[in-house]
Parts: sequence; structure tokens; C-alpha cells
Amino acid sequence: MSNFNSLGFTCWLTGLSGAGKSTLAVEIARALDKLSIPYERFDGDIIRTNLSKGLGFSREDRDTNIARVGFVCSLLNKHGVNTMVTS
Repeated sequence: MSNFNSLGFTCWLTGLSGAGKSTLAVEIARALDKLSIPYERFDGDIIRTNLSKGLGFSREDRDTNIARVGFVCSLLNKHGVNTMVTS
């Protein structure tokens, strides 16, 4: 059996606006809280305001945004913090 405390995981929820990504992420967060599993949640609007400010929605900008978020998630995962991304 894997030890989820050694390395983190990333759950990346994608879909159209209003599809329920954030609602699902809140429910996943509640479950993780009950299990005392550490996590950090990244919402698309918060990411674009803080981590990827100035990027548009061109293919190149979206790829840059994904790379930046993926990098931050991988650093957190490496230290045992699980991440959830909604975009």
C-alpha cells in the first residue's frame, strides 16, 4: 500500500465555466480534511490574478499558465502537499 504522506498528488479539474469544478473541489477538500490529508487548492481565477498575471488566453499563454501551475504543484507534491487545481 502506498504511503500518501511521502509524496503528494495533483488533482487537476478542467471543464467549461459553470460545469461544477469548484463545487467538486470543495467536496474533495472536505474529504481530505476529514482524513487529515494536507492539500492546497488553486482556483483558476486566483491563479490568473496572482501566479499568471498578464497572461491572456492565446494557446501560448495558456501553455505558459499550465506550466507555471504544474511547476508549483510539483514542488508542493515533492514535499508531501497534495494539490487541487480548477481551471
